Amino acid sequence: METVLKVKVDEFLAHKIENLVKRGAFKSEDEFLKRAVEDMVRRWETLSLNAKMDAFAEEIAKRHPESVSTAVLKARSEEDEVF
Repeated sequence: METVLKVKVDEFLAHKIENLVKRGAFKSEDEFLKRAVEDMVRRWETLSLNAKMDAFAEEIAKRHPESVSTAVLKARSEEDEVF
């Protein structure tokens, strides 16, 4: 199911979109707008996930301030002790 969204753009942008459609980059203005919206949604989702990952990494770094190399060597030595 699709929902209709109303979009207004200025004449300059409308002309740019029309030219892209005429050059065959998109089948129609509708296709262009759908792709543009999908791309923007993906962009914002990616930015949001990146922010969450950065916050998580900062929290982990606070709890475990050792370097990555030190952490890997420590984990390997702990594994060796188990086996």
